[in-house]
Amino acid sequence: MCVCAVTVHADNVWGDTPETAKPFPAGMWFLPTLDGAPSEAWFTYTNTTDNVVNWGNCPAATEKQIYVYLCNGGQEAFQTEPGSDSYILFPGKEYLVKITPKAAGMFCMGQTGPNPNWVEGEFKYYPIDITAIQNQNQSVNPGETKWFKVKYDYASRLKTDYFMAPVANIERVEAIHIECPGGTNIGSGLIGPYIKAGESVIGVTGSQSATAPIPFGFALDGQMEVNCGNNRGFGKAPVSKMTVGTKSGYPDAYYTVDRYFEVPEDGTYTFTNHGAKGTILNVGKVEVVNGYNTCVWTDVKSATVGNEDAKVVMTGLVAGDKLFIESDAFGVIGEGTENMPYLLVEKGGTTTGIADITADGSTLKATAAAGKLNVESVLLAQGAEVAVYDMMARKVASATSAEGADSIEMNLDVNAGVYIVVVYGKGNSESVKIAVK
Repeated sequence: MCVCAVTVHADNVWGDTPETAKPFPAGMWFLPTLDGAPSEAWFTYTNTTDNVVNWGNCPAATEKQIYVYLCNGGQEAFQTEPGSDSYILFPGKEYLVKITPKAAGMFCMGQTGPNPNWVEGEFKYYPIDITAIQNQNQSVNPGETKWFKVKYDYASRLKTDYFMAPVANIERVEAIHIECPGGTNIGSGLIGPYIKAGESVIGVTGSQSATAPIPFGFALDGQMEVNCGNNRGFGKAPVSKMTVGTKSGYPDAYYTVDRYFEVPEDGTYTFTNHGAKGTILNVGKVEVVNGYNTCVWTDVKSATVGNEDAKVVMTGLVAGDKLFIESDAFGVIGEGTENMPYLLVEKGGTTTGIADITADGSTLKATAAAGKLNVESVLLAQGAEVAVYDMMARKVASATSAEGADSIEMNLDVNAGVYIVVVYGKGNSESVKIAVK
């Protein structure tokens, strides 16, 4: 039960966009009516306690009005149940909050400590944090799913081995990346899921056919340990080094892949990323400094996979130059094993892909007619937000695309004039002007 008391605040305590979000009033549970706010009011909110907390709207709300995101452009935070406006916030993490002021009146929110009905490890929003002891042996009962939070410094494949052997009785391992941008990969005790660097919540499900608790331990696949930041295998492991004209495959997953290339002769080289739409290709010169501990990455060029492969052309390279190639995938191709992702370097300088997507908006098409707006963008496949602003920077409409979408149609009930359409993808955004008649 929520007992609300009227509290007076200054006007415009909100931001009109994610970029202008204002901190949620400190120490307050309540907001003013939000009369005069745009279709969305934006805030930031940080769980300042040492506990996982429950935060959100009063139970009396008749429709969802509060959306909490892990960060700008990232996925929605964990909810107590799907579609709920009651969220679970991890300690010390800042969240982006969107309130859709559909009704006048007070908005009531309360931050509380762990619910006594929660049990650590039984819920993905209340995992057991084993970051400091992740190699310690764990166990899961037959048919049970247990949740853990881990943090790794590099992308790799997660293994659930016991005494260095795969665990056949673990039938499902779900890896949910909870830092922006996020994503979910699925594996098993025999073939674990790929994970991105950073924090992930891992769900481990035991087989129903098992007859006793199933022991396991978390570890990373050393063969997949290829990262410039920590230099494990940089320039050493064969899997990390690219050669001219040879495709270097990588997993069809939400996953960050790093590769290394040493220029064999002077000239121009083209780097190609064949991956899921929205996958970002970064290529730059790299120098190892401080012995074997640090990389310096400079002159980085980027391109994004659209309807065509992403391509980056590097000119003026000299034999012996070292380059670092990164593919950051926010989706999967989903076209079967015959069309797996790969990276490729070729001598020459022809480019046909979509380069510098954030600068030129070359993939975004928007048309408005009869009160509808149709938007096409490669970023929509990531489950992106589409926002429309007037020339006073006020948001007048917004919608969120479905995962894998190429286009989205949304209502646009506005006066004639010029508007800005912005697509907020995971890690990228692009915009275009439209004229509404």
